[in-house]
Amino acid sequence: MGHETSSPSPSLSFDRGGERSVGWKRIHRWQEAYRTVFFQIVMVGFVSLTQPGIWTAINNLGAAGQAKPYLINAANALTYGIMSFGCALAGGVCNKIGVKWTLVIGVAFYTPYASSLYCNNRFGNEWYVLLGAALCGIGASMFWASEGAIAVGYPSERERGRMVATWMGIRNLGPLIGGAISLSLNTKGTKAGKVSYSTFLALIGIQCLGFPVALLLSSPEKVVRGDGSKVPNIKNGGKVDGRRTTIKDELKGIWETIKSRRMILLMPIFICGMWGVTYQSNYLAKYFTVRARALASLLTAVANLLANISIGLAMDLKWLNQAQRAKVIWTFFAIAVTGLWIWQTITEVHFHRNPTPVDWNDGARFGNAFAVYLLWKFVYEAQQGFLYWLVGTMPHREGTITRSMGVLRSFESIGSTFAYVVGATHWVNLNQCILSFSLWLTCLVPATLAVRTVPDHEVRLGEEEEEEEGGSLSDGGESDKPKF
Repeated sequence: MGHETSSPSPSLSFDRGGERSVGWKRIHRWQEAYRTVFFQIVMVGFVSLTQPGIWTAINNLGAAGQAKPYLINAANALTYGIMSFGCALAGGVCNKIGVKWTLVIGVAFYTPYASSLYCNNRFGNEWYVLLGAALCGIGASMFWASEGAIAVGYPSERERGRMVATWMGIRNLGPLIGGAISLSLNTKGTKAGKVSYSTFLALIGIQCLGFPVALLLSSPEKVVRGDGSKVPNIKNGGKVDGRRTTIKDELKGIWETIKSRRMILLMPIFICGMWGVTYQSNYLAKYFTVRARALASLLTAVANLLANISIGLAMDLKWLNQAQRAKVIWTFFAIAVTGLWIWQTITEVHFHRNPTPVDWNDGARFGNAFAVYLLWKFVYEAQQGFLYWLVGTMPHREGTITRSMGVLRSFESIGSTFAYVVGATHWVNLNQCILSFSLWLTCLVPATLAVRTVPDHEVRLGEEEEEEEGGSLSDGGESDKPKF
């Protein structure tokens, strides 16, 4: 009897072993899900929500919620001025320390800018706004290069459109949440002016959530695509092509990327394609009441989400190959954006003659002015997603995708810098509108030529191939293959 009592039950032992086995299986399944491209994109999207998403929510208020746009435009010009060279260098930093830690550093520098706007709104402090803008420029350089490389480089060709749209869609929940908070706190603002300072406190709280989530990201060599393959072209720990990259290697790689033929063709649209964003911020601040601006902030986020869904589906259409999708989508943008600039110019002429701010009770006058603004937000968001996807269609090898994203976002920042410099002056809005329209027209031809180089399917180059394919425009002869 005693022997029977002291002996372990075979069934009990089996059950405990089974429980352990089931537990390990659950952990294994969680690890597999955690390492998927989709989960990593969701986390990057959430971090983007808390950082550039909230930054965008603030700027969607028009003049970052302040009564006059001049200080904010100067601050944004400073931010983008730093980013104009910082993003290109950050592409090299990604290869040196890894995309995850580059992203973490970027997050740490974002929040001071939002807090500086609170101090300016409540206490009239101005120097802190410029300091916060400078810190934001450093952080955004790191952040933009790394988040873009993850969103474009982690997915395979067949899912890249949906993943880019998922990343940008989650990011745009930031402006949606921020817009809802702003609207709820400013519903009584029936005149032009600045928003309530409590708006900034709520948005700063959201931004603080991004840092711990950024630390949860996996390094690229641990991520597994849906087909079971590893992520190519992005490496962690400072190794590129199996060896440790040096600062000299990265500077040389950045220069080679800048002078490549396809990059030169894309530069004009990255510089000029979004130039009108600054003008539209001034347009919103000057011609709409506070509560109409808060409503615009909320509905801008909705328009952006719809744009992300639409462009994501279009970029992954199965019945067209990659090159055909690029040509069809670009044709749409070339026509739509040109048409919107014609509409915007006509609307601006009416406001130039009668600059009285409009409220949502003002009928057709408000409807026309507000509709063109929201359509801009839809088209700009979709166009931005398309341009990032376009970078992902380039033939790549290890290390080039981070440099490409950094370089192009540097040129995007150069355009924004000069746009905000113009916006910080007292140049009348009509002139700014005409300038923005003219610059858009200048980038149509080179962007069309760049789109025509998109290959039918994803291409990964070896080092020797890239040297052959990546020649600059000055090299002369054309190759039958798409050039990087």
